[in-house]
Amino acid sequence: MDLTPSSARSWPPTVSAVLFLVLLGILFSGRAQEPGAAGTGERSPVLFIAGQSREEFQSYLDDVSDGGRACPRPGGASFYTALNLSGVKSPHANLPGDHRQDLRFLANQDGPLVILIGLWLSPEQLPRIAVGGMQREIEALHDSLRDLKRPVLLRVGYEFDGPHNRYPPDAFIEAWRRIALVMRRTPDIQLVWHSFAMLPTFANYPVTAWYPGDDLVDWIGVSYFQVGAEGYHEAPNRDALVAIAREKKKPLLVAEASPIRYTPRQKTLAGKAYWDYWHGPFLDFIRRTPELRAAAYIQVDWDSQAQHRPLDWGDCRLDRDAHVLEHWRNAARESFWLRPSDTLYEQVRAMANSPGE
Repeated sequence: MDLTPSSARSWPPTVSAVLFLVLLGILFSGRAQEPGAAGTGERSPVLFIAGQSREEFQSYLDDVSDGGRACPRPGGASFYTALNLSGVKSPHANLPGDHRQDLRFLANQDGPLVILIGLWLSPEQLPRIAVGGMQREIEALHDSLRDLKRPVLLRVGYEFDGPHNRYPPDAFIEAWRRIALVMRRTPDIQLVWHSFAMLPTFANYPVTAWYPGDDLVDWIGVSYFQVGAEGYHEAPNRDALVAIAREKKKPLLVAEASPIRYTPRQKTLAGKAYWDYWHGPFLDFIRRTPELRAAAYIQVDWDSQAQHRPLDWGDCRLDRDAHVLEHWRNAARESFWLRPSDTLYEQVRAMANSPGE
């Protein structure tokens, strides 16, 4: 559409000006109607979450955001536990010397902080929970999360479809429902159905085989590690999960993300090549996916942890590469990120009710 002055020469000046403004309105009106635009031409706010341990959260605060001076502090933190409440009352590490899970440390941080919690379940626990077992442990977990007095995003049996978890779908669904019915007593406990988002799934079930029902799911979660057809995971199932979130009108959460280096070529990547391989595509995924309302980054040197060292995933801390750190800080200052503020909790509470709006 040509809106140059020459296209309006045959109109009187006043009419030309009015027509010009009307046409501008037509041209830009569609932008405010795009999913996630919220009437501003930008995507809906996204909560940034850092983790996945006490030390890694602190590393993001100190080495990446520099206490909020280099880029904004995260509005959320990751935490992991099990039905034995490991890390809830006191710090817990899976192996001696590894980084610790420490819920009290996170709860005592200055300023508002949403907690993203991964609830580990063993495949042997699922049948017990499904018939009403472990109810006391479930109740104790609920009470601990309720007492946080803030939004909690609870990933029940996270990466439920992963071959490493070996969850039979029927037992998982029934166990989920048992846990969810207790958690529903507290509206601030929002339930995240977190998929491995890779292929193959356990026993090659379709991912929807594990879905417990719209009434007991608040968020759709995905993991984001590999970005291309390389290595063990050759076919990410991410697009299918985005489609499910869109269809069911649920907000999408990247529940775990890290540029793991699991091939010899990836271990040599540095600077712009490293950024272009993983960090750039990750941020592009966030920008172009209106259903996505929160994203968690794992600020970790995997090889420093006894639990993860055998995986040989490398050092994925953002501050280990000057190019990556500079560009990440620039991206973290973009306006779509949800800043920690007095209204943070209310905005997160509203997300489950208004995905992509």
